[in-house]
Amino acid sequence: MKLLSCIAKILVIALFCGAFAWAAPGASATDSVARQKLLKQLQKEDDLRSLCSGLKKCMDIDYPGCSDGDKQPWPKLKYNEEQCRPYKELFDRGYKPDPKSPMVPEIYARLGRQYRVEYVYSGTLPLNENVIKFLFDNMPFTAQLINAYLDENYFLEYTHPSRRFFNGSNGRSLSGEFYWALQDSAGQKLGMRDVFFGYGHAKILRWALHGTAIAYLDMDPIPGNRVKYKLTAIVFPGNSVLNNIMQMKVFRSVVNTKIEQIVNDIKKAAGSYFDGNKEPMLKSAQLKSAENVQYVLDFEEVVNGAHWELGDFERLQKARKQKREQDMQAVPIMVKDIQKIKEKK
Repeated sequence: MKLLSCIAKILVIALFCGAFAWAAPGASATDSVARQKLLKQLQKEDDLRSLCSGLKKCMDIDYPGCSDGDKQPWPKLKYNEEQCRPYKELFDRGYKPDPKSPMVPEIYARLGRQYRVEYVYSGTLPLNENVIKFLFDNMPFTAQLINAYLDENYFLEYTHPSRRFFNGSNGRSLSGEFYWALQDSAGQKLGMRDVFFGYGHAKILRWALHGTAIAYLDMDPIPGNRVKYKLTAIVFPGNSVLNNIMQMKVFRSVVNTKIEQIVNDIKKAAGSYFDGNKEPMLKSAQLKSAENVQYVLDFEEVVNGAHWELGDFERLQKARKQKREQDMQAVPIMVKDIQKIKEKK
């Protein structure tokens, strides 16, 4: 249930960017293969310049494929400590601007844009560290579990075998596509120090919004079998008008309301489950599938004190698959033995 809290919050935050191009001088042309590859990946000249100039000004990094023109700073942007802080934050957490790492150009290009708004949301959830890691480790099951308790239409699915890319929706006004960029920070606290990058879509009041966000989700266990969390999301308005709207108190209030609705859903479902109400799980058609029955059993073990680490789901899946294959290979041998016994009789 916790996972939906995290994902849904990112869905909420990821939506607010609107149209994300603004007029800016073009970068000088170059025949560099690396530059053409970057441009194809980012699709826009201004995003290429945002990537190259931001890394150069804030981190003194010459990103491969960037021309001298691409590294020219945006004239209206102040590359001060505040502007450069997210670069250093990502770097210190372990997400370095390595061209070999997935989504690096897309993420660092966003940080180099002219407009930026930051949202911070914190609170507690009635779930312990092992339960949270379990729910992070099986996103589709988490959504189905919440739906069983609240009769909602939350949805999560992986879109890549790495299980780092996924889609999500709260079944109402929020949806998005996301990349789980970091599952810890600087190699510490696996599953509890996360970085996400997302493309979100939402209907807020009379606005239909879409755009991108980078979000840090930090969690720590606290007494009482609970965790405290802090979500910091950076969103990227496409122009000054949208930037001003997103800075307004009334807009921030609407964002908080959307987040609170989802958090309250999580708390309601968790509260019902931990109060001993197992009936919704037993009645859910989705959770009655052979696959989900096993997940329910695993979940019960974790709730009752079993240890769980991020990645245990895949390890268990592989071990169970191997066991099934071994059992299937053993069956024909057993059948032949039985037939021989009958023939002797």
